[in-house]
Amino acid sequence: MPYTGDDWRSPGDFWVKTGSGWQKLDALRANVNRHIKRIAMNKKEKSLQNELNHKSDAFQEALIQPSQSCHQDNSPAFLGGALARYLLLPRGKGVYFTLGEVLLRLDIAGCACDPRRFIYVCRMLELMVCSHFVCFSGTAQKNLLYALEETVDVAIESQKNLRHVRRIIRTAIQELTKQQYTHVGSAATWRARLAMLEDMNNKLNKIEISEPHEDDNTLAMIELPDECIRLIFRRFADHEDIINTGATDKKLYKFSNEPLLWKHFCFFHFTKEQILREIGVGADENAVRWKACYQKLYKRNGRRELYAEMLHICCHCNCLFWKNGGHPCSLETAPEGSKRVYDPDMVIPSIPITPQQFMEMFPTGSTPP
Repeated sequence: MPYTGDDWRSPGDFWVKTGSGWQKLDALRANVNRHIKRIAMNKKEKSLQNELNHKSDAFQEALIQPSQSCHQDNSPAFLGGALARYLLLPRGKGVYFTLGEVLLRLDIAGCACDPRRFIYVCRMLELMVCSHFVCFSGTAQKNLLYALEETVDVAIESQKNLRHVRRIIRTAIQELTKQQYTHVGSAATWRARLAMLEDMNNKLNKIEISEPHEDDNTLAMIELPDECIRLIFRRFADHEDIINTGATDKKLYKFSNEPLLWKHFCFFHFTKEQILREIGVGADENAVRWKACYQKLYKRNGRRELYAEMLHICCHCNCLFWKNGGHPCSLETAPEGSKRVYDPDMVIPSIPITPQQFMEMFPTGSTPP
């Protein structure tokens, strides 16, 4: 039976005795819920894999004859597994995927666990929350909330990108609060989803960044040589990271305001024409206030989006896939009786898809646009 502890470290908390000792009831519930969700996702992935195995003949025909099979069939084909996540997009009219279906079929929640795809997934979820959250169906909102929960867990575990994830959760709370009387579903469903988002926000607010101890024999950033510190600042992709890092120490503040650093940021994120339009043709670069110039360019043009890995769409079979994951293109499989020989050295062209372009590819509701 749980009891209420009177310990000064956690007054009023409920404790339960387990095989590994006494644990807080809230922490135990969180671990159990996370374990249950993992089991549910594994079962869902196995069911999708079984469906893929049962329909292997149809998928093979779709790969061999994409123009006659996969693009004229009335039901979209989904290809994916535990390692490769890709989606065969139909080309015929009246056949489409919604954003809610794509969230599940591309396993966006699982992709958040990959460090290379985390920033891309966060940007994708941010656009969904800002513009389409209240337009989603009940199932799509549930899938979106699960992806947000996985993103929060990854950010807390790694202690990285906390500011970005916190902004997404707060935006989701604001959007859901605005639609209190026009939301999809019952009032109890609305309250449950709002409570789920507030719980994520509380987890992010309670996190404490662990600092290295003196016994670890690790160097702090201010103890590094000046050239190493400058190189670290130049590796930042977001100007807010530079400002926040400079606010932690006087020495770092000096490096964060160097003109050469902001000049590098201006030429990296903006084109030469945009910079010349701001500072003027023939201006002396040594006399330009590059930090102020960057702020004006950022307000006018926005920041260049950088991602370690992006979704691509194949120019031959119209398949949506992750670049490093690849996909089984129909160009690699020759039909029976064909004299076509596939060249393994040939590079199949593909087009990278930004998160904004990804949002424009799919409708939000259950009817085609």
